[in-house]
Amino acid sequence: MPQMTVDGRTLALSHLDKVYFPRTGTLKGEVLRYYAAVHSALLPHLRDRPVSFLRCPDGVAAEVFVAKNPPPGTPDWVRTAEVPSNSGELRQVVLEDGAGLLSVVNLGCLELHVPQWHAGAPGLADRLVLDLDPGAGADVLTCRTVAGLLRERLAADGLEVWVKTSGGKGLHLLVPLEPTPSARVSAYAKELAAELEAARPELVVHTMAKARRTGRVLVDWSQNSAKKTTAAPYTVRAQERPTVSAPLSWAELDAAGSAAELVFTIAEVPERLAAHGDPLGPLLDPARARPLPAAAPHRARPASPAPARSKSKSPSSGGRDPVVLTPPVEVMRPAAVPAVPPADGLGGAGVLYELKLDGFRCVAFARGPDRPAFLQSRSGRDLAAEFPPIAAAVARLPAGLVLDAELVAWRGGRFAFEELLRTRRDGAAEDVALGLIAFDVLALPGRDVRSLPLADRRRLLLAALAEVPPPVQPVLATTDRAEALTWTEQLADTGVEGLVCKAAGSAYRPRGAGRVWVKYRRGDTVDATVRAVTGPPARPRAVVLELDDGRVLLSSPPLSPLQSRQVAELAAGRLGAPVHDPQYGDVRPLTAPLRAEVTVTGRPPAALFVRLRGD
Repeated sequence: MPQMTVDGRTLALSHLDKVYFPRTGTLKGEVLRYYAAVHSALLPHLRDRPVSFLRCPDGVAAEVFVAKNPPPGTPDWVRTAEVPSNSGELRQVVLEDGAGLLSVVNLGCLELHVPQWHAGAPGLADRLVLDLDPGAGADVLTCRTVAGLLRERLAADGLEVWVKTSGGKGLHLLVPLEPTPSARVSAYAKELAAELEAARPELVVHTMAKARRTGRVLVDWSQNSAKKTTAAPYTVRAQERPTVSAPLSWAELDAAGSAAELVFTIAEVPERLAAHGDPLGPLLDPARARPLPAAAPHRARPASPAPARSKSKSPSSGGRDPVVLTPPVEVMRPAAVPAVPPADGLGGAGVLYELKLDGFRCVAFARGPDRPAFLQSRSGRDLAAEFPPIAAAVARLPAGLVLDAELVAWRGGRFAFEELLRTRRDGAAEDVALGLIAFDVLALPGRDVRSLPLADRRRLLLAALAEVPPPVQPVLATTDRAEALTWTEQLADTGVEGLVCKAAGSAYRPRGAGRVWVKYRRGDTVDATVRAVTGPPARPRAVVLELDDGRVLLSSPPLSPLQSRQVAELAAGRLGAPVHDPQYGDVRPLTAPLRAEVTVTGRPPAALFVRLRGD
């Protein structure tokens, strides 16, 4: 009889050539090899949880049945635990090591299911689960849409969500909780599912009646009951093919172009694990657990806020002042990089690639009907008076909404930075369109969301702006690096500068931003700070530049007449008294710095002035 040594125990294995999956010819021995390959990732998700089995001792085409008690032949060294049961005493297996796992798999236990509580605390759940099950005419991509809505809604309650395939046609959402009675978790989950059905009846149902499920997704909340179980991560499923309940990253789920891309078998999952690790690993961190909200969620559509002018007290903020962030706020600033990072760069949890646009950085504060909008510039000034159409558009947004954005001008089929400079002085020309392109949301009415991961904030941003007309729009973004690079080539003639690349899991924290937000500029320009000017204040001849690496250079050749006027206009009011510099002669230092775009070439280096970046 074949043997295998696992975790110091020698197991006798039987009938390894038995066909478990007739359609694919997959053998029992292949199933055992799969569980041996993934056991180190699987077992932490089973820790101290009683396991129920779907047994298929003769394969999935023969008799298949549920078993809660240890299967006959279970070694006596495999841990069992007594668990509550309506029928009296019930002992179930608790798998602690690879040897125990493979011993029960060898006895025909194909699927592994566990409750949301631990054996030491029955009925006290430490996670919430939602099983998204598509009806006829729907599929896993339909489930993906529902998963995004639920993720957004749970994020509004301060809950973080992880996702895996069911191993069938649907998805499972998992939320770590501080220990909470299962009855409370179940009630919350049911109300959440009912809320979503009320908001999106064409997409969601929350009751089991099959007649209502055609084209819709059942949000099965019932698995939060203390008596119910859920398929464990990495378990094989008793389908026609040897599919697996496979953990996913949200970026991977979002990127899937077909339902087939979200089906994983025992042949594929070990390689995924080796390459990317366990996407559900953070779910096991006790620090991720959050308290369940004290009350069930209100029945409110989890969709975008209406663009109409909001009241001073927003209903969504429960009667509280919806304005939770006031200017100025410190912003995240990406660090310049010479190349676009890979999709597993910036920490490895996925990267969001956004178009880098040519405009003014602007944090837009919607403050309600009684207070004007505030458009915070890079230096903290209010730009509202200089760009009235944008200020008016922001004022129509719900009170309390705060967007991090780029203020842009569009003329003649391209972004026109110089028109921003002209507009702030003379007003917008008839053929110039102003826009506010939002790339992040810092606050919703009544709630600061800066601590959420970027992927969650992106979903909230898209929801908040879903029904908002121009000039306020979300930036074009993707998780596909190849697609992002294609955009930069295709849109180069429109003035798109490059890409801003951001870690999908990054919170909005200005300190250390350069490690998780980077910018790639298509071309050879770099940013610099203007420290002084030479020549008459009304017609500067050159500027003294400090590069971000600390080098100080004088711009060369002399400024063009147009550049000279631009520098004179923006430097007005910032020039100090003239001083003599031993290297550059007579200069006028700036009392407040300006940012510029320059090209550095040659040895010794020379700085060719391109333009000022404005405020």
